[in-house]
Amino acid sequence: MTFGQDRGTAPEASASSLSAIPRVSARDLVVSHIRAAIMRGELKPGQRLTEPSLARTFRVGQATVREALIEMQHTGFVQRSQPRKTFVTKLSAAEVDQIYAVRLPLELAALEMLASRPNCPLSACDESYRSMLNAARAGNLSELKGFDLEFHRGLWAATGNVYLQEVLEPLATKLLAFAFAFAIIQPSHYTVPQLVELCAKHGKILALVRTGDAEQAKRAMIESMDRNWVKDVDS
Repeated sequence: MTFGQDRGTAPEASASSLSAIPRVSARDLVVSHIRAAIMRGELKPGQRLTEPSLARTFRVGQATVREALIEMQHTGFVQRSQPRKTFVTKLSAAEVDQIYAVRLPLELAALEMLASRPNCPLSACDESYRSMLNAARAGNLSELKGFDLEFHRGLWAATGNVYLQEVLEPLATKLLAFAFAFAIIQPSHYTVPQLVELCAKHGKILALVRTGDAEQAKRAMIESMDRNWVKDVDS
């Protein structure tokens, strides 16, 4: 027993072992629940979301729901055709193609920036890639899509170009939200081996960027962006 310590007295907790409890607002909780429902397929593309109904469901005020829906519009999960008419994001094949037409060149530009920089910070991408593989092997499409977005965010952040990030964030999020919801409706589009193969292409991107091979990295990026599902969107 240490001298000076009373028998039966528990040692005081070290200040370094404690941390502040994060405060989560009601708006953030509503956003989290609606986003999770979309990614589970409980809320379908094109389904209308009404403020009174959601307020009753979550037992919060309509103002809180309104703020949550406005935030989700900015991240692409919902669309607001009028101030009080909100729908889960639904895109046509033509709209998906238009998003890809803008997003892909910017993603490729990010790879060029990274390939030209020695020792670019890609540890966040490595972590997301490992998580993607684990989700793919488990057949967990919801987790995989979330880690996929984090992988791309890691690439954008590693460039250090905040304007690139600002442009790509809403494009990628809107496309991810709709692509995932569509995959829930059409689950036959993805088997576990296909998901694992798709994830492996992301690992190839990282390896090529680290060798400075921008052209091959860009080819791998194009291959990793599966667009086979788009042809069935309008049907």
